[in-house]
Amino acid sequence: MLIKFGNNATADISPDIQELANLINDQSSEQKKLVIQFKSAMNRFASERSLESCLDALNVCMQLTNTRRRLLESYQQYSRLLESEITRISKDSKRGI
Repeated sequence: MLIKFGNNATADISPDIQELANLINDQSSEQKKLVIQFKSAMNRFASERSLESCLDALNVCMQLTNTRRRLLESYQQYSRLLESEITRISKDSKRGI
């Protein structure tokens, strides 16, 4: 999933949130590439049944796992940042700012 902001919204978004959104988008793109590589490696392993093709599939699987872990951590941090932004905006609106 790519995170997109409308042109009007980017001025109000914290630089930390924008930077993290860009990181998530990059990690999502990396994940998509790795999924394609994994499917190809698994198809190769299914047809060859060789140690080399098994290790190739395992290697891509480990890369995919690491990318998904980093993506999960980024989404968790993103949600915490958004929550703090919402809290800040809510407090500002109650104070009339």
